[in-house]
Amino acid sequence: MSFSPLSEAARTLRTVLGNGGIRRIELAWVAGTAADWAFLVILLVVAYDAGGTLAVGLLGAVRMVPATVAAPFAPTLVEHFRGDRALAAINTIRFLGALATALVLAGGLPVALTFALAAVVAGAGALVRPIQLALLPALARSPHELVAANVTSSVGEGLGTFVGPLAAGVVSAASGSVAASVLAAAAFAGAAALLVGVRFERAADARGARPVGSWRDGIARLATAHRVIGRYRAASIVAGDFVAQVFVRGLMITLTVVAAIELLGLGKSGVGVLTAAFGLGGLVGSVGGLALGGGSPLVRVFSAALIGWGLPLALIGVFPVAALGLAALFVSGVSNALLDVSGFTLIQRGVRTEDRVTFFGVMEGAFGLALLIGSLAAPLLVDVLGDRGALVAAGVILPLLAIATARPLGRDYSATTGDEERLALLRSLPLFAPLPLTALERLCEGIAPVAFAEGDLLMRQGDPGDCYLVLARGEVAVLDGERTLRTCGRGEGIGEIALLRRVPRTATVVATTPVTAYAIDSATFLDAMTGPAARAAAETAIASRLEPGSAADVGLRRSAERRGARAREPGS
Repeated sequence: MSFSPLSEAARTLRTVLGNGGIRRIELAWVAGTAADWAFLVILLVVAYDAGGTLAVGLLGAVRMVPATVAAPFAPTLVEHFRGDRALAAINTIRFLGALATALVLAGGLPVALTFALAAVVAGAGALVRPIQLALLPALARSPHELVAANVTSSVGEGLGTFVGPLAAGVVSAASGSVAASVLAAAAFAGAAALLVGVRFERAADARGARPVGSWRDGIARLATAHRVIGRYRAASIVAGDFVAQVFVRGLMITLTVVAAIELLGLGKSGVGVLTAAFGLGGLVGSVGGLALGGGSPLVRVFSAALIGWGLPLALIGVFPVAALGLAALFVSGVSNALLDVSGFTLIQRGVRTEDRVTFFGVMEGAFGLALLIGSLAAPLLVDVLGDRGALVAAGVILPLLAIATARPLGRDYSATTGDEERLALLRSLPLFAPLPLTALERLCEGIAPVAFAEGDLLMRQGDPGDCYLVLARGEVAVLDGERTLRTCGRGEGIGEIALLRRVPRTATVVATTPVTAYAIDSATFLDAMTGPAARAAAETAIASRLEPGSAADVGLRRSAERRGARAREPGS
């Protein structure tokens, strides 16, 4: 028996959690998810005691209205406050809402107040996912690390979805809903604290690579958000499938209560148990996400996970047995993890940096609307089709949709990912190794293919530096006068010294074979190299290129001395 999947899981988690920014965001995500699900279980039981399935459906509607309205404002919040600070403030609001719920329940105040507080907490929580998904590419250093970060998010969501409801059920049974609400509030507070201190390699990425505008400008842009969605066909198909999945999830919130109490004989505590089974499946499914690559495999996994998410619900309706119900929701949880990892990665890789937070904000708003409609439709579905018929109807929606969208998604996504080879080439250069994925994507967008014949001059010593070249094929000789300093080939770059030090070319470069390369203009190159880690890598690269006493070394020293002398002149 091979333990390589477990070893790979451990290695990937160590790698991604070694990234300080990702680690803080992921830990906050786990704490916030656990708190959110614990809070929801508490509210579901309170609502069911107050008014049965109708009250449960109403709770879902009340929670989702503000969530639907708030989510599209995520881009404006990120622009003004930075994404990490916005996330910390959001979790603080959720903490206050859960704490106020505990006070309402302790004081025996009207149940309607808990519904209002649920709306506040849900409205704030709707902003978390779009901001987090938009920030992760700015912290990840490669496509693999981005997938690993999404896997870690899925692991965290599975863990939170498992631990949160279970803890709420245990604490509620032992000490009541008030104590459970205080526990949820404490977890929200922990999530807020974890988000303090997130650092970005590029300051602009903390704001989603968007300029700071007025609040009025941000609100005005909401009217044109549909144009952002329309630019990305493949990502739009994924988003549409996600919206349908959230609609089914809205149905599931009510149907889980119905299944636990009416069909499976698990009682009120069974709501938490079934939800925990779903969360446990998500935890297990996340490990499978570690094997995901890019391109077409992600598309196939997404379509299969869409089927696996919905079909188990139908099985509960056909065979209402407690053990099967737990197993079915476990399978749905596994599929949910794979769906999130594959689907969100497809969107992150298929949407430009400056459009990501807008795209995810619109998606989250659509999620809220879909969840609202699903929550309202569930009681009606139960009335029309009965408990078992409602589960069957809900379960077949996603498999049918997966079959309908699999082919166009595969075709359109393949057409938008032609830069993977370029991205891998850039990532192989030590100079670019510290850069976040967002910076690499900008470089990919700004490069132009160029070709040289054997003997052609790529750069001349003493000329102004106007670009950086990345060699894709062939070899070149780097000359200091008549002396050959070194040869360079595929996966190496040339020309960084003139750009970074703002001096003339320090060497001549001649093609010794036919050469294919990518040219990055100076503005794009320098924009990518603004962060502290990038600057440190640049200094290391420059030091490795310069030989002490060479003409290039002497020239750079003289240039530095001249700049220092000018800086010391009076009035400078």
